[in-house]
Amino acid sequence: MQIDPATLDEARIYNFMMSTILPRPIAWVSTIDGHGRPNLAPYAYFMGVCCVPMTVLFCPVVPPPPMRKKDTLRNIEAVPEFVVNVASASCIEAVNLSAAPLPPGESEFELAGVTPVASSRVRPPRVLEASVAFECTVRDIIEISASPGGGWVVLGTVLAAHVDDALLDPATHQVNLRELKPIGRLGGGEFVNAASDTFTLTRYKTLADLVTRQESTRPRGEAVKGGDA
Repeated sequence: MQIDPATLDEARIYNFMMSTILPRPIAWVSTIDGHGRPNLAPYAYFMGVCCVPMTVLFCPVVPPPPMRKKDTLRNIEAVPEFVVNVASASCIEAVNLSAAPLPPGESEFELAGVTPVASSRVRPPRVLEASVAFECTVRDIIEISASPGGGWVVLGTVLAAHVDDALLDPATHQVNLRELKPIGRLGGGEFVNAASDTFTLTRYKTLADLVTRQESTRPRGEAVKGGDA
């Protein structure tokens, strides 16, 4: 079946995307408004962009009427800084609670029972209970569409990162996946613990690596197919 998005309503497009683009990491984003009041909300449109400068993005979508913009977006337009706290298994209930539609100015930190702690480089607090957090300044806000089903891309430059010492290899700066237990969003109300079912593949970084792989897997006596490279 070929699907033409122009023939579908928003709900069907959403269901199709959410059940095929997965698992999606969750950005647990903390911001403050112009009065300094904190906000905390999860976003499953989230990804790293590049390393130099360290850059991340998340995408707030258009909320249900009568709101036109989510509190997070309005906050970063007023105070262009935010913290991405990594959603892990140890705090997933709090992440879920913070998605509740509280009135502007009411604290999701209090509702979710998590602790705001001062960031080192930006004004919004980070979540003490989160094992990893990225302090960001807004690089750009790109409007895709302000109509229902639309949204914005928020690009952030990471000024500082925080990580639980017990999770980090100090030599490589690799974080232990099985200890972090990051949570991914699936379709509907389903989630996945990204550390629970993993496997390893060899990455072929050079043509020589690929040739070695071909030689090791071809049947005995069969010549390796070559070509101009």
